Amino acid sequence: MSNVFDSGLVAATISRETLTVLSERLAKLSLFSSDFSNEVKKPRDTINVAIASDTGDTVTNPTNFAPAPDTTLSKTSVVMNHLAQFFGISEVDLSNGHRLEQLVKINAQKFADAIWAAAITPITALNFQAATVTGVGSVTPDSADLKSLWGAVAKSDRKGLVLDAVNYANFIPQNSEGLMIAPGAYGFEQGIHYATTFPTGEANLTGFACSPDAIAIAAAAPALDSAVSQNFYSSEVITLEQLGLSIYSNVYGDSATRQVTASMEVMFGSSAAVTDGTMALIVSA
Repeated sequence: MSNVFDSGLVAATISRETLTVLSERLAKLSLFSSDFSNEVKKPRDTINVAIASDTGDTVTNPTNFAPAPDTTLSKTSVVMNHLAQFFGISEVDLSNGHRLEQLVKINAQKFADAIWAAAITPITALNFQAATVTGVGSVTPDSADLKSLWGAVAKSDRKGLVLDAVNYANFIPQNSEGLMIAPGAYGFEQGIHYATTFPTGEANLTGFACSPDAIAIAAAAPALDSAVSQNFYSSEVITLEQLGLSIYSNVYGDSATRQVTASMEVMFGSSAAVTDGTMALIVSA
């Protein structure tokens, strides 16, 4: 194996492709309140995500310059689960750079979808006591449905919108005069995003508008015994800079299959946080 296996090449390919795929697919996680760290956690451990909900009054002509003591931080407890994507790397994969890239890319896409699914699990009408029921593809730039979605989360100055393919297509500019889908477009400061799936407990969910304090998400490093990791070919921390989210990649020899195996891993969890006036759902009739 040592004559044909370049662990540095494999690690570099995994880092590059994982960073590219996850940076794009998980950008919409910025819509939620988060606590991402490199702290080591085990399954069912918890992280308390702090959400600022109020603070002291602004003072005119102050005589006391001490900071206000009454900033309100609510804490939402998020339960951690170990998410891992494993895949084997054959000798053919190792000898063909393009094939290795495609192998890593398709596994990174699957892993990104699993993280997204975990993040939006709490999104149901029952949790948030609010839903906007629409027909298929009825959310358009000039529709009453779009106004209803915006109005449901209007109190937030960081509103975001996530749509399925049919509704998102309605916002793609048809000519140079169309409004680009950028942060701030149509009153959504956090932008309009596209998602391929909405695997939550809400049947027929095809999108949602939200403020950041609706959902609390957290991530950490999986626990790994040094007696195990010392036998790995490589261990890398891949950080999505725009989110501050770190993914943990390992490459090792699997004695059961007698081949090189790679993994993408993270401890991740999500929970409903502030549920009043922070979420509106698009549910296809």
